[in-house]
Amino acid sequence: MKTICLIGGKLQGFEVAYLARKSGIQVHLIDRKNKPLIRNMADEHFCFDITERPERLIELSCHSDAIIPTNENLDTLLFLKKIEPELHCPLLFDFTAYHTSMDKKRSRKYFKSNDIPIPSEKPQSPPYFVKPPCMSSSKGARIIDNESELANIDESMVIEEYVPGPVVSLEVVGDGNNFMIGQQTQVHIDQEYDCHRVTPMETDANFREIAHLLASNLCLKGIMDVEAILSPEGIRVIEIDARFPSQTPTVVYHSSGVNLLEWLMGSFAGKTRENKPLPVGKQCNYEHLMASDGKLIPVGEHVLSGGDDYRLFHESNGLEIFKCRCERPTYTLICSATTRQEMCGKRKKAIQLIKSDMKQ
Repeated sequence: MKTICLIGGKLQGFEVAYLARKSGIQVHLIDRKNKPLIRNMADEHFCFDITERPERLIELSCHSDAIIPTNENLDTLLFLKKIEPELHCPLLFDFTAYHTSMDKKRSRKYFKSNDIPIPSEKPQSPPYFVKPPCMSSSKGARIIDNESELANIDESMVIEEYVPGPVVSLEVVGDGNNFMIGQQTQVHIDQEYDCHRVTPMETDANFREIAHLLASNLCLKGIMDVEAILSPEGIRVIEIDARFPSQTPTVVYHSSGVNLLEWLMGSFAGKTRENKPLPVGKQCNYEHLMASDGKLIPVGEHVLSGGDDYRLFHESNGLEIFKCRCERPTYTLICSATTRQEMCGKRKKAIQLIKSDMKQ
């Protein structure tokens, strides 16, 4: 049995651990917290700070097939880059690509250099869309409808034209020369511009070409997701993130059968090759619901990050429910089926199970 070592026990770690279990891969989690969010998804939890005990990380690398950073702490990532030559297994992360993707202003320049269609920067009139400049956080993102509100915006924020349309995502895995492109998903956004639901969709050929171009010109060696808006005027790319994403890989797995963790591990073992577009084989619905005053309300994944326990609550054919202990109990539903009608039936069952749990 293969073993992977994850560094970081929040949402990225949950995604990788979930896919690892589907592949029969053991998960060793390193997190400096005594009780990291996803500790119940790991086979073993090692509580220490790698920057303070690098020798312990090096020792664990002797017993791992791969190490995957599942956090966006810049000090931690820079330390991993420094210590990488001393590790005894591959570190599945592209530091160069991440340097470009972590800064939205830097990535905008990259998009422009490749003639990628993007929202215009600092448009002449509202509405404007404002978002934070770094990492993959949506904290502070919002629409501004009038000019006067711009005066209160921090200078570091990215200001773009507001582009209406559904938000879509596409993952790419590369070995630096060859690139495999996953299945397109739709990212349903809540009022705080955070993802509360993901569903599969057929991959747009133009979006696929754009994702391949962005990955190949970065010589991507790792995994990256590309997010865009399907506007009435065509695709507008809004960001890339060169790290293992959360939520969308699970939908790709259930709808197409492709496990992006297996792709990533294969890419470092020389098994990456060009692939054909993936069809949507199954319907899938992935969403987060919070218990509030006896009701279930959709919430973004940021709510889960504030929790202290995230574990499997129910599992049956085509239905998984995870429960997160937060300020208010929050549930993640993963429903999959051959037909939409069957999937809706499983979602209905999930809601009934959750409401019964809420009464206890």
